[in-house]
Amino acid sequence: MIKLTIPGRPVPKGRPRLGIHGRKAYVYTPPKTKEYENLVGWVAKSAGCRPVEGPVSVALSVYVKGRLDADNIAKSILDGLTGVAYEDDDQVVELVVRKHKVKRKEEERVEIEIKEAV
Repeated sequence: MIKLTIPGRPVPKGRPRLGIHGRKAYVYTPPKTKEYENLVGWVAKSAGCRPVEGPVSVALSVYVKGRLDADNIAKSILDGLTGVAYEDDDQVVELVVRKHKVKRKEEERVEIEIKEAV
């Protein structure tokens, strides 16, 4: 089992954006979302995470001031863990998300627990 804490306010998965370069259109992830996914991956790597091959169970405890959608928070975190804690987020067979209110912005964070599912 691996336990991680991602400091700061979680960033929900942003909607894909459409860009145009010349006559070609492309879809990209908003920069703020990508930065948060990179932070999640970096924290996981520094905690010693290595990709497992089988099914995994993920529990998220989200501490926020104000309102955020739990499903969009989970998506950005699961995407950030892809290639670090598991090869693909399709391996997540159990996902639990709990939101907790905090009074101060300094208390915002996400606590993550990852374990191999049985």
